[in-house]
Amino acid sequence: MNIRKQILIGLLIGLFATFLISFIVFIATNPGFTFADYFNIYVNGKLLAPILSVALVGNLGLFFLFLKLDRDAISKGILASTMLVGIVIFILKFL
Repeated sequence: MNIRKQILIGLLIGLFATFLISFIVFIATNPGFTFADYFNIYVNGKLLAPILSVALVGNLGLFFLFLKLDRDAISKGILASTMLVGIVIFILKFL
């Protein structure tokens, strides 16, 4: 497979995993909320940066998993998504 495609796949995996883990963390800490409540609180509230910060830990596991499987290009994409979300967190913290 083309290296650019693998990096793009890693980027998408990293972004999807970040938002999936953030959703799971939110639901685990706030039982009884619906997806609409999650979206309203997540986007309109000031919880976006802290929850995304916790969710980035999952990308660390994915990064090392794909390194172990000798999928270096996918690992680069996951690292790129981690840095992208890190920049978003940095911007949200100071807005």
